[in-house]
Amino acid sequence: MNVEIFNYFSKFIEKELGIVYSDFNQFQLQARLEEVAKSLSLPSIEAVYEEVRRGMLESRKQVLLDIATNNETSFFRDKSVFDAIQAILLSDLGKNHKVKIWSAASSYGQEAYSVSMILSELTAQGHAVNGQILATDIAERVLARAKTGRFTQLEVQRGLSAPFMLKYFSTDGEGWWKINATEKQRVSFAKQNLRQSFVSLGTFDIILCRNVLIYQSVEGKKDVVDRMAQILNPGGYLILGSGESLLGLSQNFESKKVNNVIVYQKAALASKLVA
Repeated sequence: MNVEIFNYFSKFIEKELGIVYSDFNQFQLQARLEEVAKSLSLPSIEAVYEEVRRGMLESRKQVLLDIATNNETSFFRDKSVFDAIQAILLSDLGKNHKVKIWSAASSYGQEAYSVSMILSELTAQGHAVNGQILATDIAERVLARAKTGRFTQLEVQRGLSAPFMLKYFSTDGEGWWKINATEKQRVSFAKQNLRQSFVSLGTFDIILCRNVLIYQSVEGKKDVVDRMAQILNPGGYLILGSGESLLGLSQNFESKKVNNVIVYQKAALASKLVA
Protein backbone atom coordinates (compact mmCIF):
# COMPACT_ATOMS: atom_id res chain seq x y z
CA MET A 1 0.00 0.00 0.00
CA ASN A 2 1.56 3.27 -1.07
CA VAL A 3 1.88 6.35 1.15
CA GLU A 4 -0.88 8.27 -0.63
CA ILE A 5 -3.46 5.55 -0.02
CA PHE A 6 -2.34 5.03 3.59
CA ASN A 7 -2.62 8.76 4.33
CA TYR A 8 -6.01 8.94 2.65
CA PHE A 9 -7.52 6.09 4.66
CA SER A 10 -5.91 7.11 7.95
CA LYS A 11 -7.47 10.59 7.58
CA PHE A 12 -10.79 9.14 6.39
CA ILE A 13 -11.07 6.75 9.36
CA GLU A 14 -10.04 9.41 11.89
CA LYS A 15 -12.69 11.76 10.52
CA GLU A 16 -15.40 9.07 10.63
CA LEU A 17 -14.49 7.25 13.86
CA GLY A 18 -11.81 9.24 15.63
CA ILE A 19 -9.48 6.23 15.39
CA VAL A 20 -5.89 7.23 14.61
CA TYR A 21 -3.71 5.00 12.45
CA SER A 22 -0.12 6.23 12.68
CA ASP A 23 2.88 5.15 10.59
CA PHE A 24 3.68 2.72 13.40
CA ASN A 25 0.55 0.62 12.74
CA GLN A 26 0.39 0.97 8.97
CA PHE A 27 0.62 -2.81 8.66
CA GLN A 28 -2.55 -3.16 10.76
CA LEU A 29 -4.49 -0.76 8.56
CA GLN A 30 -3.26 -2.55 5.46
CA ALA A 31 -4.44 -5.91 6.82
CA ARG A 32 -7.86 -4.47 7.61
CA LEU A 33 -8.20 -2.84 4.21
CA GLU A 34 -7.32 -6.16 2.58
CA GLU A 35 -10.18 -7.69 4.60
CA VAL A 36 -12.46 -4.85 3.42
CA ALA A 37 -11.55 -5.56 -0.22
CA LYS A 38 -12.33 -9.25 0.26
CA SER A 39 -15.65 -8.54 2.00
CA LEU A 40 -16.73 -6.14 -0.77
CA SER A 41 -15.58 -8.53 -3.53
CA LEU A 42 -13.02 -6.01 -4.76
CA PRO A 43 -9.66 -7.12 -6.20
CA SER A 44 -7.39 -4.85 -4.15
CA ILE A 45 -6.98 -2.04 -1.64
CA GLU A 46 -6.53 0.27 -4.62
CA ALA A 47 -10.01 -0.67 -5.80
CA VAL A 48 -11.42 0.18 -2.35
CA TYR A 49 -9.62 3.50 -2.52
CA GLU A 50 -11.11 4.34 -5.91
CA GLU A 51 -14.63 3.40 -4.79
CA VAL A 52 -14.43 5.52 -1.63
CA ARG A 53 -13.18 8.51 -3.60
CA ARG A 54 -16.06 8.18 -6.08
CA GLY A 55 -18.61 8.05 -3.27
CA MET A 56 -19.19 4.67 -1.68
CA LEU A 57 -22.72 3.43 -0.96
CA GLU A 58 -23.57 3.77 2.73
CA SER A 59 -24.00 0.01 3.18
CA ARG A 60 -20.53 -0.66 1.74
CA LYS A 61 -19.02 2.21 3.70
CA GLN A 62 -20.39 0.60 6.88
CA VAL A 63 -18.46 -2.59 6.03
CA LEU A 64 -15.27 -0.54 5.79
CA LEU A 65 -15.90 1.19 9.13
CA ASP A 66 -16.86 -2.08 10.83
CA ILE A 67 -13.60 -3.71 9.84
CA ALA A 68 -11.54 -0.61 10.70
CA THR A 69 -12.51 -0.92 14.38
CA ASN A 70 -10.78 -3.12 16.95
CA ASN A 71 -13.17 -5.73 18.36
CA GLU A 72 -10.75 -7.55 20.68
CA THR A 73 -12.43 -8.34 24.02
CA SER A 74 -13.20 -11.11 26.51
CA PHE A 75 -15.40 -11.83 29.51
CA PHE A 76 -14.26 -10.16 32.76
CA ARG A 77 -11.31 -8.62 30.93
CA ASP A 78 -9.07 -7.34 33.75
CA LYS A 79 -10.86 -8.97 36.69
CA SER A 80 -9.79 -6.25 39.13
CA VAL A 81 -11.89 -3.72 37.21
CA PHE A 82 -15.00 -5.84 37.67
CA ASP A 83 -14.23 -6.19 41.38
CA ALA A 84 -14.18 -2.38 41.48
CA ILE A 85 -17.49 -2.22 39.59
CA GLN A 86 -19.02 -4.56 42.16
CA ALA A 87 -17.78 -2.30 44.98
CA ILE A 88 -19.30 0.73 43.26
CA LEU A 89 -22.61 -1.09 42.82
CA LEU A 90 -22.60 -1.91 46.55
CA SER A 91 -21.95 1.73 47.49
CA ASP A 92 -24.64 4.38 47.92
CA LEU A 93 -24.79 4.57 44.13
CA GLY A 94 -26.53 1.21 43.93
CA LYS A 95 -29.20 1.89 46.54
CA ASN A 96 -32.81 2.95 46.06
CA HIS A 97 -32.82 3.22 42.26
CA LYS A 98 -31.98 1.31 39.09
CA VAL A 99 -28.35 1.86 38.17
CA LYS A 100 -27.89 2.78 34.51
CA ILE A 101 -24.67 1.56 32.94
CA TRP A 102 -23.25 2.27 29.50
CA SER A 103 -20.71 -0.08 27.94
CA ALA A 104 -19.21 2.03 25.14
CA ALA A 105 -17.54 0.31 22.17
CA SER A 106 -18.87 -2.96 23.55
CA SER A 107 -17.85 -5.18 20.63
CA TYR A 108 -19.50 -8.62 20.92
CA GLY A 109 -21.01 -7.80 24.31
CA GLN A 110 -18.71 -9.66 26.70
CA GLU A 111 -18.19 -6.58 28.89
CA ALA A 112 -21.91 -5.79 29.17
CA TYR A 113 -22.83 -9.40 29.88
CA SER A 114 -20.05 -9.61 32.49
CA VAL A 115 -21.62 -6.67 34.34
CA SER A 116 -25.00 -8.37 34.10
CA MET A 117 -23.53 -11.48 35.71
CA ILE A 118 -22.19 -9.33 38.55
CA LEU A 119 -25.71 -8.00 39.10
CA SER A 120 -27.04 -11.56 39.23
CA GLU A 121 -24.36 -12.51 41.75
CA LEU A 122 -25.27 -9.55 43.96
CA THR A 123 -28.96 -10.44 43.75
CA ALA A 124 -28.19 -14.02 44.78
CA GLN A 125 -26.24 -12.65 47.75
CA GLY A 126 -29.29 -10.68 48.91
CA HIS A 127 -28.20 -7.21 47.78
CA ALA A 128 -30.99 -5.02 46.44
CA VAL A 129 -29.08 -3.70 43.41
CA ASN A 130 -30.97 -3.31 40.15
CA GLY A 131 -29.22 -2.43 36.93
CA GLN A 132 -29.91 -1.66 33.32
CA ILE A 133 -27.07 -1.89 30.78
CA LEU A 134 -26.78 -0.22 27.38
CA ALA A 135 -24.08 -1.63 25.11
CA THR A 136 -23.11 0.34 22.01
CA ASP A 137 -20.72 -0.01 19.12
CA ILE A 138 -20.21 1.52 15.69
CA ALA A 139 -19.82 -1.88 14.01
CA GLU A 140 -23.17 -3.30 12.92
CA ARG A 141 -21.83 -6.81 12.35
CA VAL A 142 -20.58 -7.16 15.94
CA LEU A 143 -23.79 -5.68 17.35
CA ALA A 144 -25.81 -8.27 15.44
CA ARG A 145 -23.75 -11.05 17.05
CA ALA A 146 -23.83 -9.41 20.49
CA LYS A 147 -27.63 -9.24 20.48
CA THR A 148 -27.88 -13.01 20.10
CA GLY A 149 -25.95 -13.64 23.32
CA ARG A 150 -24.29 -16.61 21.62
CA PHE A 151 -20.57 -17.33 21.94
CA THR A 152 -18.15 -20.00 20.81
CA GLN A 153 -16.44 -22.40 23.19
CA LEU A 154 -13.21 -20.42 22.86
CA GLU A 155 -14.97 -17.12 23.60
CA VAL A 156 -16.63 -18.33 26.81
CA GLN A 157 -13.41 -19.90 28.01
CA ARG A 158 -11.67 -16.53 27.73
CA GLY A 159 -12.30 -14.95 31.11
CA LEU A 160 -15.02 -17.25 32.45
CA SER A 161 -14.44 -19.91 35.08
CA ALA A 162 -16.08 -23.31 34.56
CA PRO A 163 -18.65 -22.64 37.33
CA PHE A 164 -19.69 -19.35 35.69
CA MET A 165 -19.93 -21.00 32.28
CA LEU A 166 -22.31 -23.62 33.68
CA LYS A 167 -24.24 -21.17 35.85
CA TYR A 168 -24.89 -18.46 33.28
CA PHE A 169 -24.77 -20.24 29.93
CA SER A 170 -26.33 -23.21 28.21
CA THR A 171 -25.27 -25.04 25.06
CA ASP A 172 -27.59 -25.10 22.07
CA GLY A 173 -26.47 -28.35 20.46
CA GLU A 174 -24.72 -26.52 17.62
CA GLY A 175 -21.51 -25.75 19.47
CA TRP A 176 -22.66 -22.34 20.74
CA TRP A 177 -22.95 -21.19 24.33
CA LYS A 178 -25.94 -18.94 24.95
CA ILE A 179 -26.20 -16.60 27.91
CA ASN A 180 -29.23 -17.13 30.18
CA ALA A 181 -32.37 -15.04 29.69
CA THR A 182 -32.09 -13.12 32.98
CA GLU A 183 -28.61 -11.81 32.18
CA LYS A 184 -29.51 -11.15 28.55
CA GLN A 185 -32.64 -9.14 29.36
CA ARG A 186 -30.67 -6.57 31.37
CA VAL A 187 -28.67 -5.59 28.29
CA SER A 188 -29.88 -3.57 25.32
CA PHE A 189 -27.79 -2.78 22.25
CA ALA A 190 -27.59 0.25 19.97
CA LYS A 191 -25.33 1.63 17.27
CA GLN A 192 -23.33 4.63 18.47
CA ASN A 193 -20.40 6.46 16.93
CA LEU A 194 -18.31 8.06 19.69
CA ARG A 195 -17.77 11.02 17.38
CA GLN A 196 -21.49 11.82 17.47
CA SER A 197 -23.81 13.23 20.14
CA PHE A 198 -24.62 11.09 23.19
CA VAL A 199 -27.72 13.06 24.20
CA SER A 200 -30.20 10.52 22.79
CA LEU A 201 -28.70 7.78 25.00
CA GLY A 202 -30.00 9.35 28.22
CA THR A 203 -28.02 9.63 31.44
CA PHE A 204 -25.92 7.06 33.30
CA ASP A 205 -24.47 6.24 36.69
CA ILE A 206 -21.51 4.29 35.30
CA ILE A 207 -19.84 4.57 31.91
CA LEU A 208 -17.34 1.94 30.81
CA CYS A 209 -15.06 3.28 28.08
CA ARG A 210 -12.17 0.87 28.32
CA ASN A 211 -9.32 0.57 25.82
CA VAL A 212 -11.07 2.96 23.45
CA LEU A 213 -9.41 6.33 24.00
CA ILE A 214 -5.98 4.86 23.22
CA TYR A 215 -6.96 4.91 19.54
CA GLN A 216 -7.99 8.59 19.59
CA SER A 217 -6.00 11.79 19.18
CA VAL A 218 -5.58 14.01 22.27
CA GLU A 219 -8.28 16.38 21.03
CA GLY A 220 -10.53 13.42 20.23
CA LYS A 221 -10.07 12.05 23.75
CA LYS A 222 -10.94 15.40 25.32
CA ASP A 223 -14.08 15.69 23.22
CA VAL A 224 -15.34 12.18 24.06
CA VAL A 225 -14.61 12.52 27.79
CA ASP A 226 -16.25 15.96 28.08
CA ARG A 227 -19.41 14.73 26.37
CA MET A 228 -19.49 11.65 28.59
CA ALA A 229 -19.27 13.89 31.65
CA GLN A 230 -22.39 15.71 30.45
CA ILE A 231 -24.50 12.53 30.51
CA LEU A 232 -23.15 11.14 33.79
CA ASN A 233 -25.48 11.58 36.76
CA PRO A 234 -24.13 13.44 39.81
CA GLY A 235 -21.61 11.20 41.57
CA GLY A 236 -21.43 8.89 38.54
CA TYR A 237 -18.30 7.03 37.47
CA LEU A 238 -16.24 6.81 34.29
CA ILE A 239 -14.10 3.67 34.06
CA LEU A 240 -11.22 3.51 31.58
CA GLY A 241 -8.81 0.77 30.60
CA SER A 242 -5.98 -0.10 32.98
CA GLY A 243 -3.43 1.70 30.80
CA GLU A 244 -5.52 4.83 30.28
CA SER A 245 -5.71 8.06 32.27
CA LEU A 246 -7.61 11.35 32.28
CA LEU A 247 -4.46 13.25 33.23
CA GLY A 248 -4.44 16.45 31.21
CA LEU A 249 -7.71 15.58 29.47
CA SER A 250 -10.53 16.75 31.74
CA GLN A 251 -11.32 18.75 34.87
CA ASN A 252 -14.75 17.17 35.20
CA PHE A 253 -13.62 14.17 37.26
CA GLU A 254 -11.85 13.24 40.47
CA SER A 255 -9.73 10.13 40.47
CA LYS A 256 -10.63 7.50 43.07
CA LYS A 257 -8.96 4.25 44.02
CA VAL A 258 -11.50 1.46 44.41
CA ASN A 259 -10.08 -1.96 45.23
CA ASN A 260 -6.71 -0.78 43.88
CA VAL A 261 -8.26 0.31 40.57
CA ILE A 262 -8.27 3.97 39.53
CA VAL A 263 -11.74 5.13 38.46
CA TYR A 264 -13.06 8.63 37.78
CA GLN A 265 -16.01 10.13 39.61
CA LYS A 266 -17.88 13.16 38.32
CA ALA A 267 -16.31 16.03 40.21
CA ALA A 268 -19.30 18.18 41.18
CA LEU A 269 -20.63 15.73 43.78
CA ALA A 270 -17.75 13.35 44.36
CA SER A 271 -18.69 10.99 47.21
CA LYS A 272 -16.68 8.87 49.58
CA LEU A 273 -16.08 5.25 48.67
CA VAL A 274 -13.98 2.92 50.78
CA ALA A 275 -11.00 1.67 48.76
